[in-house]
Amino acid sequence: MQSASDAVLMNAVTSSPEISLAVDFYNRYPSENVCYFVRFCIPDIAGVSLQLSFPKLLQVISYRIVDETILPPLHLVEEEQDLLAILDLQSAFEAGREYILEIQAQINTFQFDQYILAEAVLLNKNTERLARDQVQVTVRAKSEYLQYLPEIYQGDDFVSRFLMLVESFWQPISLQIDQVSNYLDPNLVPPEFLPWLSSWVGLHLDINLPEERARTLLKKGVVLFQYRGTLYALKTYLEIITGGKVQLREQRADNFAIGKNSTLGLGIALGRNNRPNAIMVKIEVAEDELQRLNFSPEMYQRKMISIIRTLVPAHVFFDLECTFTKLT
Repeated sequence: MQSASDAVLMNAVTSSPEISLAVDFYNRYPSENVCYFVRFCIPDIAGVSLQLSFPKLLQVISYRIVDETILPPLHLVEEEQDLLAILDLQSAFEAGREYILEIQAQINTFQFDQYILAEAVLLNKNTERLARDQVQVTVRAKSEYLQYLPEIYQGDDFVSRFLMLVESFWQPISLQIDQVSNYLDPNLVPPEFLPWLSSWVGLHLDINLPEERARTLLKKGVVLFQYRGTLYALKTYLEIITGGKVQLREQRADNFAIGKNSTLGLGIALGRNNRPNAIMVKIEVAEDELQRLNFSPEMYQRKMISIIRTLVPAHVFFDLECTFTKLT
């Protein structure tokens, strides 16, 4: 299961592959806590250190290295208007490994709205910057809920602080509500919600289907539903889920029989064994697809047969030929 720190860092804007900085909440109120996450990779050079700087109005409460037992000393240094948290990366850390530093801090300000800019930097022994990233937290001195009250209450400090408490409880829920539209977008919906969204358009997503193909299939879902049972829908569906090339050949002819009603036309063929309402399906996929699924060619063929049977009308017969090619 994905940890909270990993989920936050996935959304961080990284300016360097060696370091990234994120917070648990980007909007806070006075006296609330903010948690910084610093993901860093230690370069293989001597004298490297990590430095996190933020305004003095933040008070460091605790820190730890996520998923590690080591707890090296964190040196706090005041420099003009900033507070520097310095971590020596030589003693307990391994070069080339990736670590996550988590720092809990309290916001000590009440006067006015502020923007707290924090910066994480990797420094060499000459204090030269190797990599850096920044993140900003908005601190609001008054609750935004005051705008919904009569003017007489909008200057009341007690009411403002009380509403801050209520707003801090509701803000995570409000953020989730604001992001509901993303759960309806095939490009933005989290991977675990793809099967749920696909059920809205009558699509069944195989658990072994790569995420990229699942999203492509979901974007085509409405069109596939509209053209369900046609050659276009069958070809499009198979090309997406296999990632290969699909060829379809349709047979509609009936055998010619001599009689008073016998005629020659588009629906009639000479000879025997002309199957009406039949299609020939040829699928060409890479051999890597068998390795990804851990399937033999026979298992893959049977899987495709079961899928095609759910996509064609009940009165249609089909033959399947699967070929596997090496990627060049």
